[in-house]
Amino acid sequence: MFLGKYGAIAGGLAVVACWPFATGQIAHSMYEREVDQRATADFTLEQQTYERGYLSSQAVTRVQFKGESKALLEQSGLPVAYEVASDISHGVLGVSSSNTLVMTPDLQAITQKMWPGNPTPIRLDLDTLMTGASDYHLTVAPFSLSEANSNLTASELSVKGEIDRKGRVNASFLLPALAFNDDNGQQLKVDTVTGSGKGYLQDSLWIGNQSLSIEQAQLGNGEGQTAQLAQVKLEIGNELVESASPRKLNNTNQLTVGEITLPDQTRWRNLVVALDANHLDYTAMSQIALLSSQWQEGGAPGSASAMERAVVDLLQSGLSVNLSPASLTLPEGDVSVDMRFNLSGGDAAGEFGLNQLVSQLSGNLDVAVPNVLLSRSAWREKVHHLSSAGFVTQSDQQTTLTAQIEGNQVMASNGNAVPLMQFVMFLL
Repeated sequence: MFLGKYGAIAGGLAVVACWPFATGQIAHSMYEREVDQRATADFTLEQQTYERGYLSSQAVTRVQFKGESKALLEQSGLPVAYEVASDISHGVLGVSSSNTLVMTPDLQAITQKMWPGNPTPIRLDLDTLMTGASDYHLTVAPFSLSEANSNLTASELSVKGEIDRKGRVNASFLLPALAFNDDNGQQLKVDTVTGSGKGYLQDSLWIGNQSLSIEQAQLGNGEGQTAQLAQVKLEIGNELVESASPRKLNNTNQLTVGEITLPDQTRWRNLVVALDANHLDYTAMSQIALLSSQWQEGGAPGSASAMERAVVDLLQSGLSVNLSPASLTLPEGDVSVDMRFNLSGGDAAGEFGLNQLVSQLSGNLDVAVPNVLLSRSAWREKVHHLSSAGFVTQSDQQTTLTAQIEGNQVMASNGNAVPLMQFVMFLL
């Protein structure tokens, strides 16, 4: 009994004593798996060194950017490859790491312009559980960059989130302030930028939701004129419909602006623009995304014809596009637009052209505009033609256009129909 009791205690102590070594092995395996699996269309990872210890380890990882990210860095005169040094601690329940950029002489020459005296302006802290899920916190120190006759300043950027072992991400970020100005008087001032995202990357497509909000922004043109935006929010979502055959992708986008103040102090309010594209062929969309990324790297043999084929496949598979709602409150009254278009699926083996595309088109168009905005003679003439054809009705305050599209014919509410091109000419 005595030996059993204290033997169990001794065994437990032995497990605790050995556990950091075990988690060190696990951490190394997890690190190698992350390096192998985290490569995306924008970057690749490569292990440079990994020195494993009892309670901690040190690693250096090379990050090589490609595609659109590489092109953007090159245009900005920045390196396209970086090394990240990681201090890894082996805990009882998981692994934590602190990660900083390796400051090469070339990189220091750049960063010291923005962060003078700060040797580690960019820091990434990770806490990883044995399940493979990780919590992360990325911080970018406040900076001020002056070049030629302009200056750019920003407060600290903070990005927090979680990522599971399957690569699903949940993130949020905060940038309290950003400002730009030059000697010509041009300026941009942005207050409180926040955002979030939740989803995963699959076949070069982001599946999930993202949002960006700006509390207030002010733009100056250097001539004493300024415009202001308040309560700006952009929401983007991609939904994969697995149940459809073939698989489909639904894309949603919505921009809202609480208030827009023009240089003459005119105020526009409650701008809403929602654009949805539904029933998109998933295979065609992923091919388009992949080819777009390859083009950023200089293109690939046959990529132009492959892109053309992917676009044709997308259109022949059928889709719908809705601009609804689109509305804005002006001093003269409310403007609203509701457009819904459907493109039915065509014969994949048949010849594809403009006539076929038009024959597959259907939808409706509804527009409402305050009469005072149509008081100019050019608009009055257009309204007259559209009214004579049965597409426009007018009240004391508002003009409303209503049209139904069926292939090459556009029909008015009174049953009158005109060719699509003639209707377009009415609008132009």
